[in-house]
Amino acid sequence: MDPSRAVHRSFSLRWPGGASLPPMAERETVRTSAADARSGQGSPRGVLLAAALLLGAALLQLQASLQRWVTASEGWTRTDRSVEDHLFDYMIPADPWEPLGTAAQVHGVGLLLVAIALPVSARAIGGGGLLRLTALLVAGVLGLNGLHGVLSGLIGAPTPLQLPFLQMMLGLVPVVGLGALAAKAHRRSVGAALAYACLLGSTLPGLLIATFVVAPAITGYQSFDTTPWTETVVAATVAAAGCAMLSAAAVLALRGRTRRGGA
Repeated sequence: MDPSRAVHRSFSLRWPGGASLPPMAERETVRTSAADARSGQGSPRGVLLAAALLLGAALLQLQASLQRWVTASEGWTRTDRSVEDHLFDYMIPADPWEPLGTAAQVHGVGLLLVAIALPVSARAIGGGGLLRLTALLVAGVLGLNGLHGVLSGLIGAPTPLQLPFLQMMLGLVPVVGLGALAAKAHRRSVGAALAYACLLGSTLPGLLIATFVVAPAITGYQSFDTTPWTETVVAATVAAAGCAMLSAAAVLALRGRTRRGGA
């Protein structure tokens, strides 16, 4: 037998009952499958993984904030400094700085989880090359900030990433990148776009809004340094991003069922 015929026969598609599809039908089926793959319909499981990473990050950042505003605050005995002093700010450690427990490490690990969630979600929603590249760029910057927090906490002093120029660049890229992600992702997943928008709360402008607007509205006063629960507000924005990503996973799953049901 001609080897080419044997290969064709072994891979030929069949109707239920055993009859082979006509050659034109085979080619059309292959073209349809390829088109579906290129269209990037999205992976609910991948989006669900991204949501889990974001919610895990939010829990870690909440735990870090509780170390400062509950554990340290309730046992505070120092008279030269208040727990609200900028000296103990751990989100972006910079001289002069003193660590409070493991808050810097825990918050930094949370940022690393956010960094992982970005490329995972961009791929899972079926984003194109530009969307994925943007997600990787933002993830790299957030990952550097997370690593800065982890290492600063471990050694008890800020790393060289505390330099103002570097921090300015690290603060600018996520704002532009997350805004671009939200703008491009809404065509594929409104939930994912909303999640990217919520993550703006983890950027430097988001921290400033939490410090001077949201946290004072919660506590009823503006601190001379860091208003209590500022970091908790930031953690809440990450939790909101996780919930939005969960909704994106649910929508993608429903779309997949509808598509399979109509096939």
